[in-house]
Amino acid sequence: MAIIINGKELAKEIIEDLRKERDKLGKLRLVGFLIGKSEEKVKFLKIKEKFAKELEIDFRIYEVDESISRKNLRKYINQIVKSDLVHGAIVQLPLPSKFKTQYFLNSIPPEKDVDCLSSKNLGKFFTDSYIIRPPAVETVDFLKAKFSLDFKNKIVSVVGYSKLIGKPLVHYFATEGSTVIIVRKTTKNKEKFFKISDIIVSGEGIPNFVNECKKNAILIDFGYKIESGKIYGDIDFDKLKNKAFLITPTPNGTGPILTAMIFKNFLKLAKFQD
Repeated sequence: MAIIINGKELAKEIIEDLRKERDKLGKLRLVGFLIGKSEEKVKFLKIKEKFAKELEIDFRIYEVDESISRKNLRKYINQIVKSDLVHGAIVQLPLPSKFKTQYFLNSIPPEKDVDCLSSKNLGKFFTDSYIIRPPAVETVDFLKAKFSLDFKNKIVSVVGYSKLIGKPLVHYFATEGSTVIIVRKTTKNKEKFFKISDIIVSGEGIPNFVNECKKNAILIDFGYKIESGKIYGDIDFDKLKNKAFLITPTPNGTGPILTAMIFKNFLKLAKFQD
């Protein structure tokens, strides 16, 4: 029987540890920008709001109509994040297609960039001179430590190459000494890669995209999609749960842990500012 990750319970553990750091700091404010509404984006921000309350952090969501101009949006974000009252900021992705994503991510000062998505913070991460790391990396590293996982000399399939999941995790696993394969949604005969992989990590957002694995593989699912009111992950949980060594369900797998890691980053940066 596989180890089935209970993300909610693990997130509680992380939050309890973070409270010790939180108590050393004064008033804290985190802001989130919702540019163009979608069910998924609203849900993610509301989850962050809940975590913030647990840590007594003032979390404010700023909704922006996607009809706003590029120039005015950048100006609006700058006005808010540059306040001394704000200690961290999130631009909830994805942005509407009319906006160049990295341009707006770079409007968040590195010392307030809790998602580690600005060019400066990513540059520090990819050159191994970071203060914080992307939350997806922190999530996988937490699971590694918690369950004594070994990634050295392992074959890893990373599904997708997004800013939030794929890109940082490819670098992470490479530095861990893994052999890394990038699988895309257009990859032909993807199952042949899944069958030889010791570890599969997916963040593509395609329901049940991963439907095969090696026996006793480690399966970590960051994928998230709502269809007809139901939440799906990338990994076919019901099909693979008895074949894997460790598997994360969706929902309540990596999601709560990743959110907790955002607040780990936030407190690190707030301490740095202080």
